[in-house]
Amino acid sequence: MSLSCSTLFLCKEGYMETTIHRWVSLKPVHARLEQEEFFYLLYEKSREPEMALWNWTEQEKKTFLRMQYDFQCRSYQWQYPNLVGRMIHYRGQPVGKLVTVCGDRELRLIDLIIHPDFQGLGIGTSVVVKLQHEARVRRMPLGLSVQSHNMRAYKWYVKLGFEKVLEHEAYISMHWVPSIQVKSKS
Repeated sequence: MSLSCSTLFLCKEGYMETTIHRWVSLKPVHARLEQEEFFYLLYEKSREPEMALWNWTEQEKKTFLRMQYDFQCRSYQWQYPNLVGRMIHYRGQPVGKLVTVCGDRELRLIDLIIHPDFQGLGIGTSVVVKLQHEARVRRMPLGLSVQSHNMRAYKWYVKLGFEKVLEHEAYISMHWVPSIQVKSKS
């Protein structure tokens, strides 16, 4: 039986719909079949360029992607029991997924996927800027990992002020540290 990512990403108390830009909003995830289907289709779409390189049948690709998606859901649950998932909406339409976790010392961006048809519109940037604001308010860094072969995403995060902390074979760990201004007493 397939594990439902929607169940894993259920928003905790206090997470409500948030408008982060004129046309961009974050909505809490509830255990609904349509959200689960959207998350899987979004995952599948994000892996299309990679799948196109493999000489597999469509059925082999679908089986592999379902297995990978289910593993990712279980992995997130195991590594980050307090994660929070939100659907990203653009002009009222679901276009992406955001998964974060707030620890004692770091706000962590676990997963950010924007549907390819909606990339380049500033949606992802709006979401990351919102997370940077949240990190600044909490006075903690914002961390993430990006796949080492995904240089487009890596360069985008650098442009948004993230710095490389550590490079592994498969991933590059990055963080953004807010500048916290302390008012002097005069």
